[in-house]
Amino acid sequence: MNAAPASTVEDLRIALEAVVGQAHVRRPQRRGELATTAWVVQPGSATEVAEIVGLAARAGAAVVPVGNGGRAIDAPVGSRPRLYVDSRRMSHVLHLDETSLVVHVQAGLTALALERILAPRGLTLGDFPPSTLSSTIGGLIAVRTPGKSSTRHGTVEDAVLGLSAVLADGRTVHTRVAPRRASGPDLARALCGSEGRLGFITAAVLRIHRRPEARFLAAFALPSLDDALAAVRLALREEAAPAALRVFDGAEARAHLGDSVCEEQQAVLVVATAGPTDLAACDRDLVASAAAAMGGSALDDAVAERWWRRRTGQERDGQQAAPSLQVTAPPGREAAIERAVRAAAQTLGARSRVHVSRFEADGAVEFFTFTEPGGEVASGERIAEIRAVAGEAAEGAGAILLGSSPAGLDPYERELERLLDPRGVFDPEVA
Repeated sequence: MNAAPASTVEDLRIALEAVVGQAHVRRPQRRGELATTAWVVQPGSATEVAEIVGLAARAGAAVVPVGNGGRAIDAPVGSRPRLYVDSRRMSHVLHLDETSLVVHVQAGLTALALERILAPRGLTLGDFPPSTLSSTIGGLIAVRTPGKSSTRHGTVEDAVLGLSAVLADGRTVHTRVAPRRASGPDLARALCGSEGRLGFITAAVLRIHRRPEARFLAAFALPSLDDALAAVRLALREEAAPAALRVFDGAEARAHLGDSVCEEQQAVLVVATAGPTDLAACDRDLVASAAAAMGGSALDDAVAERWWRRRTGQERDGQQAAPSLQVTAPPGREAAIERAVRAAAQTLGARSRVHVSRFEADGAVEFFTFTEPGGEVASGERIAEIRAVAGEAAEGAGAILLGSSPAGLDPYERELERLLDPRGVFDPEVA
């Protein structure tokens, strides 16, 4: 159906109910009063998403995609109507090809739900951190975050073979599932990581994998953080492809893995390898050889097992808390960035500890926690003060703060948004 233009707020509500049904339009739950009219709308199909976006464009409303509840819907906003479009009713597997290892899913299906469908068939989306699996497929693809990556399988975006999305004028586009050399410019690459500013992703065709035949865990103590990072780079140069890899500096290792795991000045490297038994063992041995070359020694298997249980949520980590600062480090700059952040924190009488993961060819992600001299984690205004100074130091050493983009690309990103969304339908900040 083609809904009529909404001339008033009440007309907009009625039109939305005509599209998705009265049961699927509600006011957002919130702690305080919103400064504008807002609804949560739950479409059940891509066609309904297109109609909602078309309604928003005609009514001057903003569309804010909502996946599995991660995006706040109770923040005060301006006078412009706002539609929080919740995709969770769109949660079906449309096609599964177990021979070609391709799956076509709606964007509202969570990665965890997809894994539950794939697992009995001996398949998996990939070796991604369990903490990301509660997100919807659309959210994983659209949101910029370093947590959705695997050394073995790359990022979730790397698994995208094709996308369906609704653009700001209500049109639906489907990017071709074809070799890149045959498909020309790929709009799917622009939609990945666009934070919902270029279009509303409604479905995706994804590459999947066979579940691993074997998994091996190992942990190593290295003389220093620099040595541990060098060991990682050596193993990756030898084409090791572990399922997960993490480096802790001494303070972080002792906080998460136990006081006796290493000395304060040392570092700990933990690794999980997976796949066919021979290949998984080969990857494990490559990492072990690299650690030994950098002066490392093997730790008790219990250390790696403890890390893995906590990483997969089987055991609670009493030290687990949101990192104070997260940055992306270019290859070879991880240690220099850590030193810059540590020195910046010290100027404010604080200490920093770090773990490094998400290792890829273009760098890694560093997760810093700031503590007071007594050992307690900094909080409140204090953490904001330290983060501001440390973040500036990290950028000066070559890091990119999580969520930021190169300033030189801003004009091009804004121009692309203007061309695809001239009315600012997907930009809630437009008045």
